[in-house]
Amino acid sequence: MIDALLKFASIPNETVMSFHPRYFEGRLTVSSTPSRAAAVIKAGTSVLDLALMMEQSEFRYAIVQDGHKEIIGIISRDQLNQYTDMASVDATDTWQTRPVEDLMTTRLAPPTATRTSPCPIEVVADGDISCIPIVEQGRIVGVMTRDDILMSWDRLEPALREAATDDVTQLANRTMFMRRLIEEWDRSTRSKDPLALFLFDVDYFKQVNDLCGHMAGDEVLAAVGQSVKNSLRSYDVVARIGGDEFAALCFNCKSETVDRPLRRIQESVRNITVPASLPRRELTLSIGAAVVRSGFEELTTDELFSYADACLYQSKAAGRNRAFKIILDETTSTSPECVGCAAYSEGSVDYILHHEHQVSIDDVDAGVRSSTSSYV
Repeated sequence: MIDALLKFASIPNETVMSFHPRYFEGRLTVSSTPSRAAAVIKAGTSVLDLALMMEQSEFRYAIVQDGHKEIIGIISRDQLNQYTDMASVDATDTWQTRPVEDLMTTRLAPPTATRTSPCPIEVVADGDISCIPIVEQGRIVGVMTRDDILMSWDRLEPALREAATDDVTQLANRTMFMRRLIEEWDRSTRSKDPLALFLFDVDYFKQVNDLCGHMAGDEVLAAVGQSVKNSLRSYDVVARIGGDEFAALCFNCKSETVDRPLRRIQESVRNITVPASLPRRELTLSIGAAVVRSGFEELTTDELFSYADACLYQSKAAGRNRAFKIILDETTSTSPECVGCAAYSEGSVDYILHHEHQVSIDDVDAGVRSSTSSYV
């Protein structure tokens, strides 16, 4: 954003040395008719349309505006290229039609109106704006006006991305995931497209930390996170929400097809190479899935989480290494149903662990039925 503005800036020629923090006033002159090709786009523009526009544009960034012309995010050319390179050829991976908002690391907070200001277009048309350039190692990284500081997106984007990313798995963190859940819930409410929430727990993960060390535990978490991400579509959101707990949002995931990604995830995680000192032969997941088919107005995101969590709890109570799902709409809700369960080899470590947790299974099942009675 600032790079585009500074193309028209008139800055004094005297160098500002990094070791001598002196600043010189300048005049930020902005053209009243700047090129807008692929520089400012509307929310809802498809990824494919953005890619075509950026291909024909000199801009490195595109500003995304909502219907009120408020800036809600910024997308870089590099980010777009990484996204399209990651997109799979799976027929269900309709990345080309996804809106550009799905690429944004985080949404920008709406501006707080503290006073009545003239329209930015009118300010631009007025000509010069007094500013102080901020120079770092011979490069302009921002400008300071009387009212604000405008920083280079090159400097801001890494900080925003880090704030929204889990440092162990490089997935979205809980804060980012909950923000995306609200955004996608609102979008599905408008579009009437189904929305699925998956919750995952790594089975017996404490063993990994206890027997192999926390460094190995972090490596396992990173491998599980990448495995889950690779098993879903490029635009589905995967996050680590705490400890060995992961979550995923699957857009337009129909109830009749939700079993396939769940089984694909389970199979992918079982193929992860486990640490040599771990007696278990493979990693497994317990999964809870809730799919809202319709009736978004009658539900909340908190209720969606409760449904998915109840299914996850039932997966654990039933012996782990399985997935339970529930389908929700405005008229009826199905009972939790097991959609993915792998058998253990008799005598294996996993088999023994499984049966150790079956001792009080009847009592646990009774508790689960009680806890989910309000959901079904």
